[in-house]
This record gives sequence, C-alpha cells and structure tokens, in this order.
Amino acid sequence: MGFLDNLFGAFSTKPAENAAQAQILGLQNAQNSANAALSGGLASSNNYLTSARNLYNPLLSIATQGTGALTNALGLNGAAGSDAARSAFTSLPGYQEGLNTGLDQLDRRAAARGQLGSGNTSADTLRYATDYANQNYNNYLSNLSPFLGLQQNVTGAQAGTYGQQGANALDVAKLQGGIGFQTAQGIGNANAQQALAPYQTSQNFLNTLLGIGNVAASAFPFSGSKGGSVNFAGVK
Repeated sequence: MGFLDNLFGAFSTKPAENAAQAQILGLQNAQNSANAALSGGLASSNNYLTSARNLYNPLLSIATQGTGALTNALGLNGAAGSDAARSAFTSLPGYQEGLNTGLDQLDRRAAARGQLGSGNTSADTLRYATDYANQNYNNYLSNLSPFLGLQQNVTGAQAGTYGQQGANALDVAKLQGGIGFQTAQGIGNANAQQALAPYQTSQNFLNTLLGIGNVAASAFPFSGSKGGSVNFAGVK
C-alpha cells in the first residue's frame, strides 16, 4: 500500500459506517432481549394469578349455591324458586323430626285431657305447625345470609386477579414502549452520524491538505517580485 493509499484510506467513511451498523445491531438485540424478558415475566405472572384465581372456584361454587337458595327463599326467582325453597327448607336435617315431636306432644296432652279429636286440639296443632315453620324459616334465612357476603368476597378476590393481570400488562406495555422509543432514538442517532460521516471526512481531508500546504510553504519560502515572501497559506 502506497503513501497515497495510506493517506486517503485514513479519510474513509467505512469505519463510521461499520460503527453505526454495529450500534444499530446492538440496540436491536438489546430491545429484543428486553422485550422477551418482559413478555416472559408477564406470562409467568399471568399463570400464577390464574392459578390463584382458580383456587377460589370451589368456594365460589358453594357461595353461589347458598346465594341461589337465599334468593329462592326470598321469592326473588318466581314460583319455581319458591317451590325449590320450600322443598329445600322442609328437607333440612331435623326439620321433620322436630315438627313430629312437637305434634306428638300436643296429641299426648290432648289425649290426657280427653280432647284428642276436638276442634281446640286441631287449632292448637295448626298453630304449632305454623309457628314452628315460621321460626325455623327465619333461622333458615339467617343461615343463608352469609353466603351473599361470601359470594361478594370471593368474586371480588377473583376480580382482583384480573385487575392485577391488566395492570401488569399495562406496565409491560409501557416499558416496551419506552424501550422501543429509546431504540428508535438510538438508531436515528446512529444513522445521522453515518450520514454526516462523509461531510466530516471531507472536512478532515481539507484541513489536512491545508496543513500540508502550510508546512511546505514554511519549508520552502520564496520571494515575490517586490521582495515579499510568499507561502501556500497566503501572500506577504
């Protein structure tokens, strides 16, 4: 390689171009790695939250059954719901046994008085059965009431996991958007530097030529027609 090759090679734009491309590649690789890490983390978080939400399903099923029985008992689901409530109420463990025991006691008392088949005994029997049903029905409603709060709590807990998943997705989207902006900005800067490289190289080359001219003029001065000293940098 000759002197001129060395001289002009020193002012090539190739190093600047290579550096810009290397910078762009590095930015893109960094962006891809960051996005992959964020997406993987989001997927893992979603899996954990989904698993946590599913743990509530058995409890939600029980709460839903209890709330359904309560709304039936309150007459909120029409005639079919009321019929279902009546059947569920009278089928409660101990209900029929308690009613039969009370009626047997009334019959024994009436028999002891010799009034087993009288109208008074029938009225007492009806009144007892009604009072028994009303008292136990109120207890039935009281026992079902907590299921309404339970259903609300479980539903709220599950909704919270959905909300957390949404918040996580939003956070990841913001981070990925910021990374994308920084990457685009870095690539733009690298491209700008690459585009300016020829102008900077030309300026450096011109400055070098002027410097060589000045050195040569200093080394080989000569006189002008009027005795003035002239060099490549100007006229004296």
